[in-house]
Amino acid sequence: MNIRVVDASHGWRWIAQGILIFRKNPPQWLLLIAILFIGSRVLFAVPLIGVIAVLIAPNFLAGLSHGAQALGQGKPLRLGYLASGFLKNAARLVTIGGVSLVGQFLTLMAITLVGGETISSLSKTIAAGAAAPEAIAAMQAAAPRMMMALLVGFGVSLPLMMAVWFAPLLVFFDDVKPLPALALSLWACLKNILPLLIYGMAVVVPVVILMPLSLATRQPDLGVWLLAPILVPSIYVSYRDLFVPAPDSQ
Repeated sequence: MNIRVVDASHGWRWIAQGILIFRKNPPQWLLLIAILFIGSRVLFAVPLIGVIAVLIAPNFLAGLSHGAQALGQGKPLRLGYLASGFLKNAARLVTIGGVSLVGQFLTLMAITLVGGETISSLSKTIAAGAAAPEAIAAMQAAAPRMMMALLVGFGVSLPLMMAVWFAPLLVFFDDVKPLPALALSLWACLKNILPLLIYGMAVVVPVVILMPLSLATRQPDLGVWLLAPILVPSIYVSYRDLFVPAPDSQ
């Protein structure tokens, strides 16, 4: 695969084109995402079974991207696209999910190693029902260590996120094996860091705006799920924009 380097403006263009694909069949997009959301909540409700949701997430991303491709070709978006990622290169896609799961574990370990005692102490203070001034003082004292822990976690998770971002689509559409797909995805993100920053800001702002709703419903990732009908086709659009088959592979 050849990787294109595009202007920073493409970051917003991916969002805009994702919106256009969503508008071709909003009810069906909402239905597909709702099915996945409910299914993920069921899996996460059962101890240890929730890891399955992480393992098969790339399969569903591939299937939904297949649906985005179909809409772009003038075909209808059907429920069957949820199964597409299990009908082609399924084991490779689960491997990508396994890498993501290991990466999330390493990120949690890094955060715990740096801020474990501080976070534990703060949690105990709050759980003990400390008075407001005492709780505020504890939070202020813990802030530097917690900030350091979050920065370390971000530093560990960012390369993983970039490696996993396009890997499922490369595996599904281009039959790339998992490790080369992860490497290609990471390299594409590094070469196009500016448009990805624009894209990231366009995603983070509405997620932050929706945070009060997420906290009220006790669903920390609710904002991402609400944006998913646009995010998924935008990921497909960005993949098509950045990756071009090499001449000898066409």
